[in-house]
Amino acid sequence: MNIYEADYGIGPLMDVEDTINKGIEKLFERNRQEPGFDGLWMNEYGEVLYGSLLVAAQAYFIGSLRDINEIRKSLGLASLTKQSAYKVHNITAQNYSLIELVNSAANYFKHRDEWGDDWPENYTTKVMEAFSVTGEFPINDVQQLIEADYGYTKITNLVSEWRKQLIVIAKNES
Repeated sequence: MNIYEADYGIGPLMDVEDTINKGIEKLFERNRQEPGFDGLWMNEYGEVLYGSLLVAAQAYFIGSLRDINEIRKSLGLASLTKQSAYKVHNITAQNYSLIELVNSAANYFKHRDEWGDDWPENYTTKVMEAFSVTGEFPINDVQQLIEADYGYTKITNLVSEWRKQLIVIAKNES
C-alpha cells in the first residue's frame, strides 16, 4: 500500500459536514420558534451553509488529486489534470459528472456575488445547467440532487467514493 492511499482529508471534511448539518437542523428549530424566520430565510441561510461545505469538498478534491498523482507517479503513470479527474464518476448529465457538479457549485458559491442577476456563459454554469440547477437557490438544488436524487446522504460519501475510484483506476492502469 502506498502512503498516499491513506485518506487524511476525509476526517476533517466529515467534521465540517457534521457541523454544517447541525447548523441546518438549527434552521428548522429557528423556523418553528420564530414566525418571521420563514422558508425564504431558511433557503438563504442554507445556501451559505451548504455552499461552504461544497467549497470544503473542493479543497478535498485538490488534496486528493495531489495524493492520486503521487500514487500514479510511483506506478510510472502520467499525472491527471483536475479536469480529467473530475470527469471520473458514474453519474453524469450531458457528459458532466456529479463531481464536476460539486466543483462547479463550489465555484458558483464563491463567485455568485460577482455575477449579479445574469449568469455568465462559462464552464461552471454549463455544468450546473446540465444537471438542471438553475433555480433561485442553486446550492440547495445541488444538495437535493446529491442527497435525494442520487442517494448520497453525505457529501463525504460521494467524494470519498470518487477518491477510491481514482486509486483503483491508477492501480488497474499500471
